[in-house]
Amino acid sequence: MRKIAIKYGLLMFAGFTFFFLIMHLLGQSQNYILRVFNGVIHLGLITFAIREYRKQNPDGISNHLSGVAMGIYTSVIGVVGFTIFMVLFLSGNTAFMASMKATLPLGEYLNPITASLYILVEGTAVSVIGSYILTRLVDMNLTEKGEWSPFQK
Repeated sequence: MRKIAIKYGLLMFAGFTFFFLIMHLLGQSQNYILRVFNGVIHLGLITFAIREYRKQNPDGISNHLSGVAMGIYTSVIGVVGFTIFMVLFLSGNTAFMASMKATLPLGEYLNPITASLYILVEGTAVSVIGSYILTRLVDMNLTEKGEWSPFQK
C-alpha cells in the first residue's frame, strides 16, 4: 500500500506544482476557475492508485475501507506536499501574495500560511469524498470486467 501511495502521491504533487507554475508563467495563476483542473489531476491519480492497489490485492475489493484509505493516503502525500510548496512560494513572491490580498474577500486576513491552509482543507475534502466514490466505481468496474467476482475464492 505504501509504495503505491508514495508513487501516486508524488505524481499528484508534481502535477499540482507543474500545473500551477505553468499557469503562473502564463499569467493565469489568479484565474481560480482553473482549480477544476487540479480536481482532474487529484481524482485521476486517486483512481489510478486505488485501481493498482485493487489489482494487487483482489481479495480486498469487497472492503471499501481499504480503497478509501489508499485514496486518502495518496492524497495526503500530494496535497501536503503542494501545501508546503505554496507556503514557500507565497512567502517568496510577495507581489503575488499582495495581489491575492487585494482581490479576495477575506484577503486582509491572508498570509502565506493561511492561504495555503485553504489548499489543505480543500484537498482533504476532495480526498475523502473522492476516495469513497472512486473506490466504489473502481470496484464496480473490476467486478463487471470479470477481473474479480464476489463468487471467486
